[in-house]
Amino acid sequence: MRVRVTTAVLTAIAIAAGVHLAPASASASESAAEPAEFTVDTTADAVDADPSDGRCRTASGACSLRAAVMAANSLPGSTITLPPGHYRLTIPPDPELIVGDNPDPTTGDLNVDAPTTITGSGARTTVIDANLLDRVFRLRADTRMSDVTITGGRAVQRELPFTDTGGGGIANAHRLTLRRVAVTGNSAGYGGGIFNVPDSHLDLVDSTVSRNAAGEAGGIRFDDTGTVTNSTITDNRVTDPGDRPGSLGGYGGGIDIRGRGTVEILNSTIARNSSSDGGGGINIAPAYLDSLPAPLPDLIDLPLGRMTLRNSVIAGNTVDGAAANCKRAFATIDSLGHNIDTDGSCRLTAAGDLPSRDPLLGPLADNGGPTDTSALLPGSPALDAAADCPATDQRGITRPQGAACDIGAYEHRP
Repeated sequence: MRVRVTTAVLTAIAIAAGVHLAPASASASESAAEPAEFTVDTTADAVDADPSDGRCRTASGACSLRAAVMAANSLPGSTITLPPGHYRLTIPPDPELIVGDNPDPTTGDLNVDAPTTITGSGARTTVIDANLLDRVFRLRADTRMSDVTITGGRAVQRELPFTDTGGGGIANAHRLTLRRVAVTGNSAGYGGGIFNVPDSHLDLVDSTVSRNAAGEAGGIRFDDTGTVTNSTITDNRVTDPGDRPGSLGGYGGGIDIRGRGTVEILNSTIARNSSSDGGGGINIAPAYLDSLPAPLPDLIDLPLGRMTLRNSVIAGNTVDGAAANCKRAFATIDSLGHNIDTDGSCRLTAAGDLPSRDPLLGPLADNGGPTDTSALLPGSPALDAAADCPATDQRGITRPQGAACDIGAYEHRP
């Protein structure tokens, strides 16, 4: 069977999901301005007095986070440094200031439109909070973000011809790297924590995505490629999905994969997520296959999506309260070995895999390190059971601590 899924189809998917694509931002080579380094010196939410002058400066003379983002948009490649603090957004979105697909940078979420690096002082001390007014970030250019917590985001439908419901914490339309970041307590129609639209890529490293909620994709939605390394995705949930287009194959409580690119999971822990249908932990299925023209046998070239698992724990995820770690439809979940799946639904058959085994995980907690993790308890079959691991675990602890490294994001220290 063959299907030809084009960029146009994927773009239609993104629009239907409520996350709009935009032309790529001007690169540094296209701009005469040099990148700048901005250090935020206030937690107040205020706009930049003149975004085109290359300075981060509000009307009061301070450098706010919003002003720094606005200034960086005119200086591709700039860096924003955030000292410890609770950076709460307080300017609600104004639909009247949105022109077509162009978001308004002065209200609502923070709009990154040029390549930017955002560096906090640690996820436990640097908090970016959307205050339930809007999502936290809309990214339309390559972005690197580290050592922050992203919380309080809520993507809701506006009274406009366009919906705006994807990505409660982050709506990503380009290449995004998150390192030592916590994405927690956000909500959306699609992608409660993070929504990655077609032609985007996410690298999630040493990070935690937890306690987010959505109608589809409670934690992270991938509509293209991505990697999850040394990270914990836990306690996310799908709630009240309703009748959503493209719901073939169910909904993913932790991770929902809808694109044709490969998503790679390495030494990560996906646990205690929940959904109303599909895979409580991982759901992988093509978007909107049920709306493609018939006859399907002449259109489908299987598989339409692929995820790889290595050295990872998939445990305690549920659908309507019943065990359901993984579900796939017209897609593949390939084990590269040394994974644990508590209910056998991920169909692990590679060397070192431990299907239908309990990894003995502790709750999400501060076990040291920059972000919360789920510890491996004594006697866990994950101990010393992995191979070819990263040099450290999610907390920065050297691997291995025993005869071999441990499965999952957490390395147990005797």
